[in-house]
Amino acid sequence: MSRQARARDSEAREEVLRQLVVEGVLSAEQAGAVGTALRRAGVGGGSGRTLVRGAEVAGYAGGGLVLAGVFALLATAWQDLDVAVRVLLLAAIAVAAAGSGLVMAGGPRVALGPDSLAGRLRGLSAGPTVPAVRRRVAGVLFALAALAAAFAVSVGLDGAEGLEWVAPLVGLVVALSGYAALPSAVALVISWWMSGTLVIVAFNAFVTDRIDVTLATGLTLVVVGAAWAALTAWGALVERGLGIGLGAAMALLGAQFLLFREETSFLGYMLTLGAAALCLGFYRWERTVVLLVFGILGITVGVTELVWDLTGGAIGAAAILLTAGAVLLASCWVGIRLHRDGAAEPARAGGPEEAEPTSTGPAPEGPAPNGPTPTPGADRPE
Repeated sequence: MSRQARARDSEAREEVLRQLVVEGVLSAEQAGAVGTALRRAGVGGGSGRTLVRGAEVAGYAGGGLVLAGVFALLATAWQDLDVAVRVLLLAAIAVAAAGSGLVMAGGPRVALGPDSLAGRLRGLSAGPTVPAVRRRVAGVLFALAALAAAFAVSVGLDGAEGLEWVAPLVGLVVALSGYAALPSAVALVISWWMSGTLVIVAFNAFVTDRIDVTLATGLTLVVVGAAWAALTAWGALVERGLGIGLGAAMALLGAQFLLFREETSFLGYMLTLGAAALCLGFYRWERTVVLLVFGILGITVGVTELVWDLTGGAIGAAAILLTAGAVLLASCWVGIRLHRDGAAEPARAGGPEEAEPTSTGPAPEGPAPNGPTPTPGADRPE
């Protein structure tokens, strides 16, 4: 964009803000704050928008080059490197990615700013200071740092009996640290994935023969998934729809994990149906599509599996397909009713006091109660 075009955009933006101040829509202080936020986000100025887009492209290109380098090492010289050199390389990649993420986000001060979780808990209301594009790039870099750190620990502890859980734990800590510094969808997904991996690996390492590994792992996944959804609903996580969806998905996966053993299969069916019912029930208050999707999916899968298990598969594949189709239709009908009922609630929320009065006929003649006496002839048409 030429310098003249950028100047025209900036002048047009300032003119709109001045007009809003003249009309009384915004005060002078509010107009100044809006202009500052727009300039910071690169809106209305071609140069700022170009720089932000260039920064995003550079961040993605840098992350791609790092991944390409890792894959090149794995494919060529990885077997020739000592374990210590492998760990140092992966640790260096993790540190470089984390540092690049902080630089992209605006420096270490962002970790305590209004965009961070610490700032949200302290009630800072200065508004977002990091543009969305830089937030996405920083999230990708933080996620890459978490993966590289977990891989480095896994390589360093290769062959260590009973320490397999350390690698996903380190990855989870790094991912959560990146998310706490600057919340992003990518860092949230990596944190969720690391938490599930940690549960599975930890129980395989710690559980003794006296405890059922399948039962303990499945129940813990259900609890961790419920915790993810509860924290998101409480407001601890910024990406509300994504966080609730990830929590519901982990809870359903944990319930399905119980089907690996026949002794815990019935409990798995019940937990699947229970998680699906909770998703549909919570949808009445939280209008998130993922709750509707996972609720319908959970009921369809749970009922079909339960019927197959109770009949021992004697009813055949055709009857199972018929059952699944019928349950899916019923679940979709329930979901549509919930969606329509929720959409109708705001219209009824005003109550009868806010409804406009309806006309029941011509107004009665004569003076209005407690009002002025009409002038003779004033009610006649001219």
